[in-house]
Amino acid sequence: MAKLLASDLDGTLFYPKKRVKLVSNRVKKLVQSFIDEGNFFVAVSGRNKGPCTRVLKILDRKGYAIGCNGSYVLEGDKVLFQKTFEPSIVHKVIEYCEAHYPIKGFYVMSSDNEFVQRNKFKALYYRIVNHLWYFFEGALRNPYEINEAKFNKIIDEGRAYKLMIMFGVSKKSKLRSREANKELFKLFGDEIEASWSNEFLEISPYGCNKSNGLKFLENYLKINHDDIFVIGDSGNDISMFKEYQNNSFCMKHAPLSVSKYAKHTLKKFEDIETYLNEDKERK
Repeated sequence: MAKLLASDLDGTLFYPKKRVKLVSNRVKKLVQSFIDEGNFFVAVSGRNKGPCTRVLKILDRKGYAIGCNGSYVLEGDKVLFQKTFEPSIVHKVIEYCEAHYPIKGFYVMSSDNEFVQRNKFKALYYRIVNHLWYFFEGALRNPYEINEAKFNKIIDEGRAYKLMIMFGVSKKSKLRSREANKELFKLFGDEIEASWSNEFLEISPYGCNKSNGLKFLENYLKINHDDIFVIGDSGNDISMFKEYQNNSFCMKHAPLSVSKYAKHTLKKFEDIETYLNEDKERK
């Protein structure tokens, strides 16, 4: 029987996105009911602590969060697990990408909940795109700054949870991002975890992915592996789909390169209720 429901945020729990409430009333009631029955809900995201704890407060129940693609695990506000980068590894990845690809921007997320962009975008077009993205973040908007000195300081002090590399918003840029993901895996696969999300590459410390974050909670909460249901829609969710294949669900709007790894497809998050009820009846 489903005892733990783990959901990605952007494009999944928040789909279609609501800039103010984030979560629809129907989704909120579904998750609350699931928890009230003695089960566990986990917000699984590429985001840092601030946005994840905000989501748990909106749900108004005790919950867990796996963030920065597995670089930390939270029980409410309490940190159960965290891992940051060895500085030399981050610099090595940045140097390689700069030497081989026309990168648009680098971002870092820190263990102190900082979100820092290294340099300003050179092109006006990307500066406008960036401002629009920040506006549409709505209630999940987390303060960030453009500061090269702070960017490097976070890395050099060993406080980096996650590195994000932006390749651009064109179709060609997104394909280049996907190719770079494969190349980085070949070159640095024993030092980093890399996942592709359209125009971005998301790099986390080795061993830190959503699947391993869930396996940590599986042991911590003493839950049977087959009682874990996972839902997502992007490249950083593939590790969950592979690990929890029998109960893996991908959003219908996800690209085929992602959805092919999941067993089931959902049009909306709340469609999971049908599967949860069927699973309950079988058990």
